[in-house]
Amino acid sequence: MVNNSFLTNYAKQFMDILKISIVIALVGIAALFFISRFSTEETISIKDLKIGQIERASGMVTSVYISKDDNAFIKVADNSGEITVVAFKSSNIAEVYDLEVGDQISVLGRIEEYKGELEIIAKEIKKI
Repeated sequence: MVNNSFLTNYAKQFMDILKISIVIALVGIAALFFISRFSTEETISIKDLKIGQIERASGMVTSVYISKDDNAFIKVADNSGEITVVAFKSSNIAEVYDLEVGDQISVLGRIEEYKGELEIIAKEIKKI
């Protein structure tokens, strides 16, 4: 026969652990909500990109060229315009070598000017 006080203590400990687990789960969910809400980077239209800024833009790949030095030059277009995205081999962005015309991508990088045209020097490229 099982001691009644043992069952009562066991049930009390179980309920305490359950309450703590629920509180931790709720705090975790709230933390994830606030982190995701305040850490999202806004995507900027290509026409609104400014030299010297680090911005995120997205669009469709219209051409891909990989140089003999393994640097990638990708044309990306959205409904406001087109821009060249440059991913140097040293940036270690492996995804760039799998891109194809028609892929939708998101690019994070510094906006620069080269030969009178804007370009994005990529820090991150993701297929979306």
